[in-house]
Amino acid sequence: MADNQIKMQEGKNKILLFRLLENQSEEAAKLVFQTEHTFSYSRELERIITKDGSLINVGELESEVSIEAIQAIGDPVGDMLRQSVIKGQKLELWEVTVDEELKTPDNKYPAIYAQGYLDSWEDPANAEENATISSNFTVEMEPQFGEATLTDEQQAAVQYAFQDTTVEAPIGE
Repeated sequence: MADNQIKMQEGKNKILLFRLLENQSEEAAKLVFQTEHTFSYSRELERIITKDGSLINVGELESEVSIEAIQAIGDPVGDMLRQSVIKGQKLELWEVTVDEELKTPDNKYPAIYAQGYLDSWEDPANAEENATISSNFTVEMEPQFGEATLTDEQQAAVQYAFQDTTVEAPIGE
């Protein structure tokens, strides 16, 4: 930020991408219609009372990501995630902050990378609302912080590009 002002981070600019760990030869993909996710970190802190005062025994880091989305008809990522719970398959997850102000000169975005498992998958279907997805990703070891590249296809999944009012040539011509 050139003007050195602190600005609010918008939640809509943080997206999740997924891939089965066994499919590292494929690109990660976005679950469509994400509405909310929470990346949480916690540690068990055990208070030990001594005659000299309290000591704190610090436990291991535990991380998880709760995920909420609206179900999309025929979304292959949603289907893959559901099957990963059923089959117990390990996943890769990226939280990418898609904010043009934070993009690096080499077109990378701030990201958090983690490996782990979805430990739950729920498909609530309320009669008066959209059908939703609710899931929880349990992180194995520690999440890693870095930068991620988005392909043109991944960018398109995040947001459609501006189109002019003129007639576009049909695809394939």
